[in-house]
Amino acid sequence: MTTKIPDGTQIDSLCGDYVIYQPQDGQRYTTDDILVAWLAVRELKERGIQPESFLDLGSGLCSVPMIVLWAFPDIRGIGIEISQRRCDLGNTSLAKNGLTGRFNLVAGDLREVRLPERFGLITSSPPYYEKGEGPVSPNADKAGVRFELHGSIDDYCRAAAEHLQPGGIFTAVYPFQYRQRVRVAAQASALGPEREVRVITREGKPPLLSLFVLSREGPGADAQEELVIRGADHLYTKMFRRVRHEVGFPDKLS
Repeated sequence: MTTKIPDGTQIDSLCGDYVIYQPQDGQRYTTDDILVAWLAVRELKERGIQPESFLDLGSGLCSVPMIVLWAFPDIRGIGIEISQRRCDLGNTSLAKNGLTGRFNLVAGDLREVRLPERFGLITSSPPYYEKGEGPVSPNADKAGVRFELHGSIDDYCRAAAEHLQPGGIFTAVYPFQYRQRVRVAAQASALGPEREVRVITREGKPPLLSLFVLSREGPGADAQEELVIRGADHLYTKMFRRVRHEVGFPDKLS
């Protein structure tokens, strides 16, 4: 099948033999997306379970969903994305990779969507910043991804709680400095943390991100660990190279 490349778009490698269509002038997928998908995959494999379906909130270009789909060839999913442009690119990537039969990307507002299905896994890489916490890009694509213009972390937790089945998990990523917002939002939606992975971009630096595993059964005292992406030599650590390998990315040093 030949897929036309939309104007202003580039095609990049993702995981395995998947590719992803990305805007040349907008927000592309990031390491953050790889990490939140990896944590979801790791948690399910460690528990020895594979849900029949999963939900991705704010799917964007579908980087997180496609990594999950690669890791679990039998799983299917649904994604919610408010930006029509990113939804179109996401659907283009799904078609190119032969995934349209396994993942349904819906153009909609996660604050309003109510699905009849409940899911054993919910994933999300939500916007990080409230309005006023920095300059908002004039590029609507970048602005909507970085700032809470279409829903806060409270809304993401609320949507996850409404669609999570008993025993299911919700994985998300958020800035380390604002990690308490996730805990407060989760508690307000009757979710609790099971695990927090603190992400350090380079050895010796303070954590930049927190990855969370949340559930209805989450205990008050959650497990914590650290993940270091680059060592003091600026090269990928063995730890992060293993992360990439586990979700289908080529092993490389830099």
